[in-house]
Amino acid sequence: MNNVDLKLLTIVAELFRTRSVSQTAENLALSQSTVSMHLATLRKHFNDPLFVKTSSGMEPTPHMAELLEPIQKSKEILESILEHHVVFNPATSDRMFRVCSTDIAKITMMPKLLKRLQAVAPSIRVELRGMSANTARLLESGEVDLAVGFLSELGAGFCEQKLFEENFVCVVRTDHPRVKSTLTLAQFASEIHLAVTTSGTGHDILERTLEAEGIDRKIVMRVDGFLGIASIIEATDCLVVVPQQLGNYLTKQGRIKMLALPFEVPNYFVMQHWHERYTHDAANEWLRGLFAELFASGKAHR
Repeated sequence: MNNVDLKLLTIVAELFRTRSVSQTAENLALSQSTVSMHLATLRKHFNDPLFVKTSSGMEPTPHMAELLEPIQKSKEILESILEHHVVFNPATSDRMFRVCSTDIAKITMMPKLLKRLQAVAPSIRVELRGMSANTARLLESGEVDLAVGFLSELGAGFCEQKLFEENFVCVVRTDHPRVKSTLTLAQFASEIHLAVTTSGTGHDILERTLEAEGIDRKIVMRVDGFLGIASIIEATDCLVVVPQQLGNYLTKQGRIKMLALPFEVPNYFVMQHWHERYTHDAANEWLRGLFAELFASGKAHR
């Protein structure tokens, strides 16, 4: 079977139709010797002459006549497989995409995404899930199509694309009694803090910086996400360190102000992540392209 391929099946079908080695060679853009060589291969495989010369041309043997129908069907199936291309049409698709994202992305990015979907892909649906320790497994299995945020160590087999660069800022209520337009290191250390511990936001970068600089915070409350922190900030004297994208959002109502941190924290990139199994999946590729179009530009890399 290692010597039988689609080319051989094509030659058999054409030879049966034309009853001529020379005509078969011409129709298939092959030399007569090539056709004869492939025919010899098939004769050896089936232990039968398959075609013999007669006064009216190359006629099939009874064995070849029995083989012709399954050969033709096999040829058509193989051609269909080789010519098959998955086409994804967002305008008509009702696909459900599953995306892991941070709280911040849900607040600041997803409204823009949904608005675009309503315009170009009105039947597309999106299910948002939070970042977790299972995100890599979900991407690999295909249970999740994409993860948007900062995931530093997904390991081999994962791809990523930079969306935009992010940095940390401090937010407090606008009428904070002691923190005015700037924030000193002494103030940062002496004021009370709300700490947010969550995945996918570069939180580890902040923690490592604080430890390296020997900066202690007076943490009075820890929460596992950014949703709902605005009401805490507005009602207390707590300082909160957040990514600037969220800081911009929180300050829009005028009850919270954003300040530069009194120490340097390395910037990081918000990215979209996926498993290489789905790099050429038409639907996944379209979704990634939409995120890149809306939020960034850049080349994907492993």
